[in-house]
Formats: sequence, structure tokens, C-alpha cells
Amino acid sequence: MVRGLFIYMDRESSPRVRVSRQSCTAIPCNRRTTSTRRNIMNQNKVLSVRNLVLIAMFSALAAVLETIQVAVPFAPPFYKLDFAELPVLIGGFAMGPAQAALIAIVKNLLKLLLNGTSTYYVGELGNIIGSCMFSVPAALIYRRHKTKKTAMVALAAGVICAIVGAVFVNCAITLPFYAKVAFGGIENIIAMGTKINPAVTNLYTFAIFMIVPFNLVKCGLNAIVTALVYKHVSVIIHAGVHREKKTENTAA
Repeated sequence: MVRGLFIYMDRESSPRVRVSRQSCTAIPCNRRTTSTRRNIMNQNKVLSVRNLVLIAMFSALAAVLETIQVAVPFAPPFYKLDFAELPVLIGGFAMGPAQAALIAIVKNLLKLLLNGTSTYYVGELGNIIGSCMFSVPAALIYRRHKTKKTAMVALAAGVICAIVGAVFVNCAITLPFYAKVAFGGIENIIAMGTKINPAVTNLYTFAIFMIVPFNLVKCGLNAIVTALVYKHVSVIIHAGVHREKKTENTAA
């Protein structure tokens, strides 16, 4: 009965038939749109192929940069300046906070494979925590609004979080253990700080006059370099993504 009604109404409803034909011709476009959306979703996954490649690349670069270290005159010799946080920050800005944390972990694993440990692994543990405290908050803030102003706020927030995290991790975890196994007690590390700055008399003043200035300089320099180079690097990163989208749309 429905079929007979359709045949009877066919001539009167011919515009509807034409509309349906037009909608049918639009199906390939809809398929392309769906395909593009799926590709974007795949690229936003933490462990997509694209992100895995970038994580590996940034981790390797960070591990290499971590081998280039410079001692500073205002901190004990086991605190050394490097630019290993630069790839972590750039990776976090380009992909997200979870990827930044993965880069921080992988770079320390690579460093252990390349050079081993001289801090009984507590240095690597502290580095992972400090790196995450620096890059993850910055990436979270920058992800909300990807503007130059937001990037500055994100980097400043990352520096503050990194300093707070460094004080806590050093005083509660890394320094007590490292001092016990390598220096014979925390008092010997405090004595090293006293030689540099007579105001250092205990762990609290060591944190104020040693840990805070060192991390302020280290994180500040990494943040400044990130602000200067990120846009140039992001153009290269996202150019590859646009080429992939264009190729997939053409194929569709």
C-alpha cells in the first residue's frame, strides 16, 4: 500500500525526488567531512601515530640536550644548568599535557640508557617530577587559548609550579636520600651550600638560597627560549598535519 501511494504521488512530489537526488550527491562530501573529523580525533589521541613520532623525536632531543650541562656558581656542583626542558615544553604546547609528561619520562629513560646514573636514580626521579611540574601546567593553560599572551602566562605559571615542586621534591625526597648514600648525611650538603652562601645554615635556608635561585634561572631560561622558538617550530609541526589532511581529502 505504501508502494502504491508512492507511485501515485510521484509526479506531484517530483521536487522532493530532486532534493533527495541532490542530497545523495552530497554524500561523498559528508563522507569526506566524517573522514576529516576522524583524522582530527586520531591526531588528538595521546598515542596516535603522529604523536608517538613527535614524542620520540622530542624525547631524543631532550636526552641529548641533557648531556650538555653547565655548573653555576651560586649552587652546589650537582645542580647543573641545561636546556632539556625546551623540547618538553614545545612538545606539550604542540600536543598537550599528557604528551609533555611522556616526553619527560622517556627523556630520562634515554638518559639512563646513554649515560647511566650518578645520583642513584633519585636525580632522574626528581627530574621527571620537576619536568612534569614545569611542562604540564604550562601545556594545560596554553591548550585553552593558543595565543601569545596565553603562552606567556602559561610559561610563567610553569616556572612557578616548577620552583614549588623542586623545593618540595628536593627537601622531602631527593636530597635526604642522595645525601645519605653519597655524602654521609644532609649536614654535608648543607655545608656545601654554606661555602657558597653563608646564609645557608639548614635545609630550609638551603632551599631558599640554593634550590629556588637555581630553578628560577634554569626554568626561566628554558621558558624564554621556548617563547622565542615555539611559533617557528609549530609551523613545521602543523605543516605536516595540513599536508596529511590535504592528501586524505584528495584521496576521498
